Amino acid sequence: MEEKFLFQVDKNFSLPGLGVLLLPELEVPELVELALHTALRVTLRYPSTPAETAIATVEEIARTETPAIRGLLLAQEGATMVPGGTEVWWTGAEVGWEELV
Repeated sequence: MEEKFLFQVDKNFSLPGLGVLLLPELEVPELVELALHTALRVTLRYPSTPAETAIATVEEIARTETPAIRGLLLAQEGATMVPGGTEVWWTGAEVGWEELV
């Protein structure tokens, strides 16, 4: 299956005990169509280092002054902050529970 560009990381936040939340600048239609907490296998294409495959879940963040926006949570062990501008690509397939445990 061919990979599709989802978004470029605008902001990312370390959430201690949970992982790293990657947020796009604008709404990503593909993420809006998926249920929250859906696990996806994604490729992170960094601006200056080799790409990396990761599993991320669809999450939503809401603030009182702005509309809710969906992003991806990298929850695997050792997840670290990513550089701004990192591209997130996806094959369109969801990750099954058997791959998560």
